[in-house]
Amino acid sequence: MITTRKAQRHDAPAIYAIAASRSKNAGLKDGLSERQLEREGFLFYPLTPEQYLERIEGSDHFWIAERGGHVVGYCMAYTFTELESFSSLTENDENLLAYFRSWACQPACIYFAQAATIRSHEARGAMAALAVCLPKHAIERGVPAILCEISLMPRNRPSLAAASRSGFRMVATRTKTDPTDGKDRVSGTFIRTL
Repeated sequence: MITTRKAQRHDAPAIYAIAASRSKNAGLKDGLSERQLEREGFLFYPLTPEQYLERIEGSDHFWIAERGGHVVGYCMAYTFTELESFSSLTENDENLLAYFRSWACQPACIYFAQAATIRSHEARGAMAALAVCLPKHAIERGVPAILCEISLMPRNRPSLAAASRSGFRMVATRTKTDPTDGKDRVSGTFIRTL
């Protein structure tokens, strides 16, 4: 049975291992093509173990899914106020903050940054459980909306389908430079009003 709970300090190594194994970088190292990456869906860039730890400790919205006491998936999200408080921001974090500041986005809105499961638990309920607990918790905290960005080029098909099922709608697009290859990519900006 899948259970969810807020991530804790001791979960950081397991979260990092999942992220590192499911990231775009890992897919490229495994020789996946762009087409295979589109089907894979996990097109994010993993943080360092220390950055995951800081985000676990500094966010009220970082969740994990467990089965039998083992972390099988995670959902990393934080308010823009929380993101600004982290000491080790990536270039992507800085760009993200600048982008959403230009929208005059409320600091209490949640940015849904990453989600992944271990391969052996794909389609076994971890992501579905996390997709329920994040908005439920956000509503309890009075959060006005959850925002995320999803790659449109290359197309992150699984995340786009999950966003649609979860009530997100696309409200904008923007072009960003991919740090792995320096090429431009297009991301959609999605919102779910709570």
